[in-house]
Amino acid sequence: MNRIFTLLLTALLLNLTGCATYSHDDLTPVKQWPPVATSDAKPSLYLKVEGQHLFNGNPTGANLDQAKLAAFVLKEYQSSQQFERVTLEQQTSDIYATVQITNHERGSMVGAFITGFTLFVIPGKYDNTLTMETVFKDGQGKVLGRVEKEETTTTWMQLLLIFALPFNESLDNVLTQLARSSLEDAVQQGLLTAQ
Repeated sequence: MNRIFTLLLTALLLNLTGCATYSHDDLTPVKQWPPVATSDAKPSLYLKVEGQHLFNGNPTGANLDQAKLAAFVLKEYQSSQQFERVTLEQQTSDIYATVQITNHERGSMVGAFITGFTLFVIPGKYDNTLTMETVFKDGQGKVLGRVEKEETTTTWMQLLLIFALPFNESLDNVLTQLARSSLEDAVQQGLLTAQ
């Protein structure tokens, strides 16, 4: 009977483990969306999106979902109303944009082991810095400019943090902020004008 009770208690505790993620709010909020166009002529844009995951500075085997990232960034570029056409299909365009999204994850493997071994009684913490670097080129391949933005989130894992789940910072929100902030800077720098 004690063995069944212990197993049920362990199962209950494992179900109560959770995590709380919050953003550091490094980015300046976008003032206006969509941004005001600097020109009436809207260029066409070919968008190439790449992603990578680093753990403590080293590439990992875990790949970001490239198709989902590309679709997400495409949606933000289309909603900016700065372009006549935005496509992920390689074709002749006025502007070529390469977006590199890197998830720099930092944490301790020993700390993660201790957290897991103690069934989340001892908390664990890791940081993710999402960096979005965008390089804009004209139709001839000449670099028009570069915009780099980053935002950091911290995640705590501990027993009973399941109650914090509804308040977690969504990765989609962070990516939206990065894409919009990058486009806002590109408009302010005049990188999106048709040549």
